[in-house]
Amino acid sequence: MIKQYIYLIAFSLSFTTAQDQFKTHPYGQLGTKKNLTSSISIGDIDKDGDLDLIVANGRHWAEQNSIYFNDGTGFFRRSKPLSLELNTSYQVSLADIDNDGDLDAISANARIDHQVFTNDGKGNLKFDHYIGQETSNARGLCIEDLNKDGYLDLVIANRKSQNYIYYNNGNGKFYKATPFGISDEATIKIASGDMNGDQYPDLVLANRNGQPNRIYFGPSFKKSKVFGTGKDETRGVVVMDMDGDQYLDIIVANIGEKNAIYFGDSMNSYERKILFGEKKDKTMGLDVGDLDNDGDMDIVVSNNGQKNNYFINENLKFSLNNFGKINTITYGVTLGDFNGDGWLDMVTANSGSENIIYYNSKKK
Repeated sequence: MIKQYIYLIAFSLSFTTAQDQFKTHPYGQLGTKKNLTSSISIGDIDKDGDLDLIVANGRHWAEQNSIYFNDGTGFFRRSKPLSLELNTSYQVSLADIDNDGDLDAISANARIDHQVFTNDGKGNLKFDHYIGQETSNARGLCIEDLNKDGYLDLVIANRKSQNYIYYNNGNGKFYKATPFGISDEATIKIASGDMNGDQYPDLVLANRNGQPNRIYFGPSFKKSKVFGTGKDETRGVVVMDMDGDQYLDIIVANIGEKNAIYFGDSMNSYERKILFGEKKDKTMGLDVGDLDNDGDMDIVVSNNGQKNNYFINENLKFSLNNFGKINTITYGVTLGDFNGDGWLDMVTANSGSENIIYYNSKKK
């Protein structure tokens, strides 16, 4: 067995708040409705050069998903429903699935069919077709060209039921479901990346219910490898090279234990790790990006019933900072430069309270 190395992070005793680097604004609130938002995706939907938002609402209860259009200054003064239909949506992702140069939308819904919406090139998303299993407990969605045919495929994460790959038939249609993995795998999120260097994307699963987290290796996705403790309660996963060694690392958000970075290496072992956060944290999601423009990757996490955190990376020592409200249930957080000033901002997906944008005010 490869010796396991654990690098614990030494945090500064002095904590800062989001007001030091991230500021809210009255117009940086996505409406006043207190929907059960589970995630927010970003992209230039109307091709006007700025980032728009698409909000997934409902989870177990049918609510309306919404599109928010950026006015060019980082504020979102115009919104419209994704469709007239209300859904139990956990994630709505944006991607060009038909290779026509604009962003389409895919909605992963719990216990009902998933939906595909196509873009007319002007930012109008129109329902195209249903996919999926009505009985599946969909929690997440991953989009990647898995078979390297030039078209993006879909992977649906289903908690305590079969996970499926939907291969693109070449024109943005997804009809055939290909199962992979364990039939009752409790998957919440899926990330993709070439984890073993064979030039094919692999799938990295964040699993709950004490089930081990796994990497499924493409292109067949039959072989797998466990990473983590083997009994984690993981809610989110991101794949990124955090230490600059050209090997992809795995960052996970956990409940009931500290969050972790598992480092890739030439042996594909993922034994070396860094723990961050606190064991008591109920971390629901995370995102990774360069918040201070110093060339390395920082981490933002969303928490349940406590303030959210962002961790500034200084040579793999991460300083802890708080933002948001103590009593908010934040299901997810997404990073993007919404006001075009060259600095990453944050938008939080809150369940039962308004979704909030935090603008990066740090300038060097």
